Amino acid sequence: MKKKILCGIIFLTILFCISFFQTYTSAADAAVSGSISVDISGADSVSEDAPSSDTVSGDASGSEPFSEDASDPEPFSGRVAGVDPSTWNGHSVVSLGELRVPLADLVSGATPAPLNNTAASAGEYTLSLTTSIGTLTYYNQSDSRWADFLYGGTDPMSVYGCGPTVLAMLVNSFTENTCQPPDMAAWAAANHYWSSGFGTKHEFIPEGASAFGLRAEPFRDLTAESVISELKSGHILVALMGPGHFSDSGHFIIITEDWSGNQVRVADPARLERTQTAWDVQLILDELLTSATAGGPVWSITPK
Repeated sequence: MKKKILCGIIFLTILFCISFFQTYTSAADAAVSGSISVDISGADSVSEDAPSSDTVSGDASGSEPFSEDASDPEPFSGRVAGVDPSTWNGHSVVSLGELRVPLADLVSGATPAPLNNTAASAGEYTLSLTTSIGTLTYYNQSDSRWADFLYGGTDPMSVYGCGPTVLAMLVNSFTENTCQPPDMAAWAAANHYWSSGFGTKHEFIPEGASAFGLRAEPFRDLTAESVISELKSGHILVALMGPGHFSDSGHFIIITEDWSGNQVRVADPARLERTQTAWDVQLILDELLTSATAGGPVWSITPK
């Protein structure tokens, strides 16, 4: 008798558990079904095919794209990679304004926004820079007024013209001569400083500077302290850069003045953005083209 009663209790317990489990499962299914019935009538529709933020390009500022690594710069002594030049309009002399880059607004190691509608407008660059020896008129080899001028008759100024553009800045700013980049490129080619498909021979800097009334001497003491000292003593420097932030092979720039601590300012004929950046002296020294000839890779420049 006791066994029958015990069996009955166990059987009733099993039935109760089964009934409870079925009731709980039904309630849970109903809850899940309700959670996905969300009213989105007030929300913006979003396509499932829309790209995520990680795949959207960040170049939406409208400024000219540029690179500060070694993938974008110009090979050997003046060739700029990836440039889409504008047309050369035939002007040999163009009057530039006296707008100065706001140096006090620059942040060390950062790139301020380009001076839209002033320094660079409609493909033309119109600004001046302060230097250790006076005001420098800045020229850019990709300026729309001469970007397509053919250096040596075959090489676009925008791609191969850093050497003539650097010397044109110096000559036009610190001598009695009026000279623009295409004028200087024509002179360089006529005097055998142009190298077809490569740019400009290294001796162009010291010999060209001397021909136009500047003194250019090899600068040998390549330490940060000596560079700062040379700038503070009334000189500016032309540097031939190798692979790195400015070039993947060779590119002329001007080191214009000491900035703060061990930082300097430069005039880069290929990129206004790099001109608007303070650079660590040691970084520049580390990236010089060590195979430079004609007293390079650095020359000290002073007016005669």
